[in-house]
Amino acid sequence: MKEKFKKIIIPLVILILIVFGFFFKKEEENQETINNDIPVPISDIIIEIKGEVKYPGLYQISSTARVYEVINIAGGFTADADYSVLNLAEKVKDGSVIHIASRKKSENKISLNYASLEELMTLKGIGEVKARSIIDYREAVGRFRSLDELKNVQGISENLFEQIKEQLIL
Repeated sequence: MKEKFKKIIIPLVILILIVFGFFFKKEEENQETINNDIPVPISDIIIEIKGEVKYPGLYQISSTARVYEVINIAGGFTADADYSVLNLAEKVKDGSVIHIASRKKSENKISLNYASLEELMTLKGIGEVKARSIIDYREAVGRFRSLDELKNVQGISENLFEQIKEQLIL
């Protein structure tokens, strides 16, 4: 009986050690080391959320997180939040700023980050070509981080920007 016990238990213990070793090795591979002493998971990124959320601020989150998850982490929307222009399913990127506008401030304004070609064309001085340039810029560079960044779009002069900036939100 003792001999049978040894034949079963010893291979079982070895198998368990191999399995645990495999999992611990995988966990170590998923970490970078900063200054050779602080392990940091590769998937963590830092974003900022501000505006109409309960707890605005900086958050360290998974690189696979979506906008709706960040909003949940920040305590959710306030009563004044205008989330109609947000893409809640969008993946967030390291260094992103998510700004939740207030309904009080954004009524009848056009979002640079989410407006369609037709919506952009309702702005005075913006025809189809300039509207397409805005969308192309947004797709190439990413979301606008400030209204002033619109001046980087080909065809948007300082004068035109001054005329339309009061009609815009991010």
